[in-house]
Amino acid sequence: MSTLAATHAVRAITATVDALEAGGVTATNDAGAFHPRPLGVLVGLPSLIDRGLGHRTFAIPVHVVSADPLNSLRAVDGLYEIADLACTALGADNYAPAEWIGGVNVEPLPSLLITATVTVSEVP
Repeated sequence: MSTLAATHAVRAITATVDALEAGGVTATNDAGAFHPRPLGVLVGLPSLIDRGLGHRTFAIPVHVVSADPLNSLRAVDGLYEIADLACTALGADNYAPAEWIGGVNVEPLPSLLITATVTVSEVP
């Protein structure tokens, strides 16, 4: 029985989750099972931004999401603390306020959006 090789996009997602985990940030790419309690990190679907002879480069959205309202400095500080750790783990330079809607959440949850840039080789 043969198995399919992972696509470049899936390898980029996996590399992003692995980099976050190595940096001490628990993350998932499973939006259906994602429930921030009280904070969570979700890796989204990549966009292909460059293709070379031996590589592909993707921009990958990473949401740091708060299940709690940001109505205290403590809640805000917790969200930004995780975002800072995630940026360091990903080598990213910035993040921006955003909203995340998904799973059982009908109302958008506050989040910080980081765009990770990941390059994978053509040959796994």
